Amino acid sequence: MAKVAVASRDGVTVNEHFGRAQEFLIYEVNEQGEYQLLENRSVNPGCTGDNGQHGAGPAALLADVEVVLVAQIGPGAEQQLRNHGVIALAVNSSIDKALQAYGKRGKFIKNSMLRSPGGGCSGGSCRSGGCHSR
Repeated sequence: MAKVAVASRDGVTVNEHFGRAQEFLIYEVNEQGEYQLLENRSVNPGCTGDNGQHGAGPAALLADVEVVLVAQIGPGAEQQLRNHGVIALAVNSSIDKALQAYGKRGKFIKNSMLRSPGGGCSGGSCRSGGCHSR
């Protein structure tokens, strides 16, 4: 089972930028692509890291998840997540399809991301690649 955070404005589509997300939907996903909503986590608007870096607060809020699915994410916020051992994936999909795809391919994606130094799917760099669901 993997814990997955999703940035969404409508609860249906992965359609929120990491830095603009006011809340994250937290799901538990199994290897068959079945999932269930565990909770909603609200982001404190004044939340920043020790150095005042944007994205550090939300990254700490999500430190217990395996992956964060977002519409877009900047390199600084992506690095903050990586510092907590969390992978960020830019996805253009419904939440349903994205969670099913991650459940079935999560181990492969996680292993691939951890092997590539500085790798990640920020700013839509993986939209045409294999990181997002189709």
